[in-house]
Amino acid sequence: MNNCSRRGRNRGQGRLVNALIILLLTTVVVSACGFNARGSGRQSGSQVVGQLYIEGDASILRALRNELTAQQVQFATKRADADTLVLLDKEELSRRVASVSSVGRVSEYELQHAIDLLTIRSTDSIKAGQLAQESIDKQPQTVSVIRDYTYDETDVLAKDDEERILRAEMSDELVRHLVLRIFAGSL
Repeated sequence: MNNCSRRGRNRGQGRLVNALIILLLTTVVVSACGFNARGSGRQSGSQVVGQLYIEGDASILRALRNELTAQQVQFATKRADADTLVLLDKEELSRRVASVSSVGRVSEYELQHAIDLLTIRSTDSIKAGQLAQESIDKQPQTVSVIRDYTYDETDVLAKDDEERILRAEMSDELVRHLVLRIFAGSL
């Protein structure tokens, strides 16, 4: 009986050793093929865009600067020194009726927050900030976020709060989209 328990224990240890060897070999093979976990090989924002200058007047400008700072982006103090120039224009916050009830009252609204974005990168010998507006052949992209919410006229204060919260969330999402587009436009 003592022998049986030893054989069972030895088999269990043998299986454990085999599992560890397989795990080790799998790790070696995966790392040898160049696989990296998400985010482990990322460059900092300043390596991607260089010195960045933002031009434009938008309600989300402060949040955009904060997000880019969190991504380790370096900001140029003058437009002429910028490796990447970001132009923000035509910010639009809108609300429209999305649906109406059978009695003709609003039952749902659609909120939209949109802005035009143009990202200009330095050429071989000319900094992006030194390029004349006329020489830029790129067209701005419109980046937008849209949300729907139901409306109940018997609970106006709560629905106003819901709209305010949705607008704040939409601004945060719009900033994230802008950061992604700025980085993508700079590659």
